[in-house]
Amino acid sequence: MARKNTKSDSKSSRKTILLGFAVRQRGPSGKWRIRFLWGRIFGTLALLVIASYLAGATAIYFYFKERKSYEEVSYTDVLTLPWNMEGFQKQRGDYEIEQAKQYLRESDVRKAYFFLRSGVVHNPTNLEGRSMLSEFSLLAKRPPEDAISIMRGGIPYAGNDKEYLKRYIQMLLRYQQDQEVMDVADNLLSKDPGPEVQRLLALAAATAHYYRGDFDQAEDYVRDYDLDDDLEGTLLSANISWDRGQQQAAISKLESSLGKYPNDEPIYALMSRFYRDMGEHAKARRYAVLRNINSPLSVTPRIDLLYSLDNTDQQERADREAETILHQFGDNEKALIALANYATDSGRVDLARRIYEAALENDFNIAPFALLLVEAHITSSDYQGAINFTEELAKEKPEWMERNLGVFNSLRAVAYYGIGNKDYSDIYLEQFLKQSSVRVDTLIAVSRRFVDLGGKEQARKILTKAIEANSDNQAALSRLIELEIDMGNSAQLGTYLKKLLQMRRPSADLLMKAYRSLGSDRFIYTQDRETLLIELDTIIHPEKQRPS
Repeated sequence: MARKNTKSDSKSSRKTILLGFAVRQRGPSGKWRIRFLWGRIFGTLALLVIASYLAGATAIYFYFKERKSYEEVSYTDVLTLPWNMEGFQKQRGDYEIEQAKQYLRESDVRKAYFFLRSGVVHNPTNLEGRSMLSEFSLLAKRPPEDAISIMRGGIPYAGNDKEYLKRYIQMLLRYQQDQEVMDVADNLLSKDPGPEVQRLLALAAATAHYYRGDFDQAEDYVRDYDLDDDLEGTLLSANISWDRGQQQAAISKLESSLGKYPNDEPIYALMSRFYRDMGEHAKARRYAVLRNINSPLSVTPRIDLLYSLDNTDQQERADREAETILHQFGDNEKALIALANYATDSGRVDLARRIYEAALENDFNIAPFALLLVEAHITSSDYQGAINFTEELAKEKPEWMERNLGVFNSLRAVAYYGIGNKDYSDIYLEQFLKQSSVRVDTLIAVSRRFVDLGGKEQARKILTKAIEANSDNQAALSRLIELEIDMGNSAQLGTYLKKLLQMRRPSADLLMKAYRSLGSDRFIYTQDRETLLIELDTIIHPEKQRPS
């Protein structure tokens, strides 16, 4: 009976509280004490955490599966998400890019773009996605910088991916971002990439320097990386020699390369152009025919032949061939560009206009066709026609005009000069010279247009601008020196000549012209005249320096 009372007292003195996570118990002294059941608490908490985690994972799983259309997500992927967030995002990005490709195959461009953009955000290392997204940006006619920025973001992940780097560099060169090409090439070359990527980068840097007229630096890359051992390097090296005024050296490089590479067509093309520029039209036509035989289905050899036919007084045959090319290649943008260049160079306004209309019908990038049509008017001396067309374009204000404003204004300046309106010509010339991204070859081409029209002072201003922007531009400096001699300007002639003599192998013809001019009374006040005459004589007549 006493034992039963003890058990009853024990139960009455011990009660569970707080949902069973603690007990209230009376001590020997009769006071109540609370004791927490930690094992039960932690066990329950663990079960709650696990249940919450599983519930959250389930919600996230269905969120990606249903709301984000990420059909390849697995429950295991979601469960391990806290420990594999980066991997999960990359996997998701890859999936979205694959989905974008599928939507493209189904011609659903809107969804394709949505998934592609999201895929690149989630996996910035996916270079294929970046390339596709940049192409989307261009097709959407967004600023080229947007597409370039997308490609630029993939450079840290590109490594030895030659195709990605090639596409990025081509885009930079296409939009005249030559300095970025140089910077990227130098940076990646310093990391000792594989042989193929190394040649790609070196050729890109050499080409960028060539475009900017930095012939010394371009030749450094050609020599240091043996670029003239392949076709592209050989062509670049020949162009450098040609632009330096070393015509025979340029032709010799090409002639010695015939039969060396699988395809001689590019060599024939360049040789034909060189001989045409030299006025040796029979040789130019010979190589144009060889080029046409070598690539009978290509349009460019046929256009090259058009130039030769023009120069050998076979204009009617050239007209017939041009019509045939326009009919056969009217839906080919690259072919039309090549034909438009021919129409411009030969002053065939009607042909240039029909090419422009064909480009409009096919929704091609219209900017080059419009500019070439303006230039065709100028070449044919139809300056008023050029003005009328530029004014028509200016009223329409097409999107491409802002990106090509420098070239557009240069053509307007030439056209107004052609009709004798010097005031308007000067206005547009000043606007043209304010553009900071104009390439050297464009400046030289515009200066040549003004020289042909007798605008030597305008040409001098353009070439001076080119030298101020890049004092190492040998092509611009050479033309400026020639112009200064023709105009009888002696103030800066000595400075320009000293700079030219510090460069590699200047044109022999120009050096002889400078030597004869400095020896006349017309340039008697040229700075450092006597020193320059001695130095020029040493270069022109090296045999005088040999001991007898």
